Amino acid sequence: MSAAELVLLLVLVADPFGNLPLVLSALGRLDAAAYRRAVLRESLFAFGVLLLFGWGGAGLLQAFGIGQPALYIGGGVILFLLSLRMIYGGPQGAFDEGYAADPLLVPIAVPAIAGPAAIATVMLLRTQQAVPLWQLAAALLCTLLVTLATFLPGRRIATWLGPRGINALEKLTGLLLNLLSVNMMLEGVRRFLG
Repeated sequence: MSAAELVLLLVLVADPFGNLPLVLSALGRLDAAAYRRAVLRESLFAFGVLLLFGWGGAGLLQAFGIGQPALYIGGGVILFLLSLRMIYGGPQGAFDEGYAADPLLVPIAVPAIAGPAAIATVMLLRTQQAVPLWQLAAALLCTLLVTLATFLPGRRIATWLGPRGINALEKLTGLLLNLLSVNMMLEGVRRFLG
């Protein structure tokens, strides 16, 4: 897998464009400086979580006896479900009514950015694709930069694109992720059948 493909895959599963409405909803009451600090903090937390799973994910899989086909199919199913949420549903239901104006770690860093799909993808890249940790870290850093480039000017982007534009962008990202997930499941079936 090339570096560009790796970054593209991680950007698709982290889904900064699809998560932008969630971020705006969660941090909407903050002033501009506090919004920027919260976006930077949550993006860094997500980067750390994904890097941690990239580093220790193989040992975790070994401890539970999870084989290659199960990882491919399970990761594909998670990506598939996430892609369906992106295509047909939005970020509604992510917050309780009384959730703090400046949430910490949950729900922006985890599970929005570093959700099950992203974690499964990082573990899959390390265990099945044998991506070196330094290369994964570099790709995650690029993903972090794309996430920051989306979230930091998020209020301006949302105004410029409007609700329909944001919705269309999320659906396009979901469609691409859907195709990747089906390919991942087919690869798992192929490996299972030998």
